Amino acid sequence: MSTNPTPKLPFSAGRTALLSALAEFGAAVVHAPPGTGKTTLAPQFLADADLIAPDQRVIVTQPRRVAARSAAARL
Repeated sequence: MSTNPTPKLPFSAGRTALLSALAEFGAAVVHAPPGTGKTTLAPQFLADADLIAPDQRVIVTQPRRVAARSAAARL
């Protein structure tokens, strides 16, 4: 379980939709404008809901290597 408080970002409102999609379909694609918190919040929502088993991965894509490394360091 995550111990980090959830930042107030626009994607916070998408938590229920993300978790519902994962429960129904087993996967989800998240698309929203830059800066809404997708990269920061989606993995945290999954961890908080205990949806990530030790042998599973959350895949987060980024258009630039710098952005990918920055996100990986945060998560």
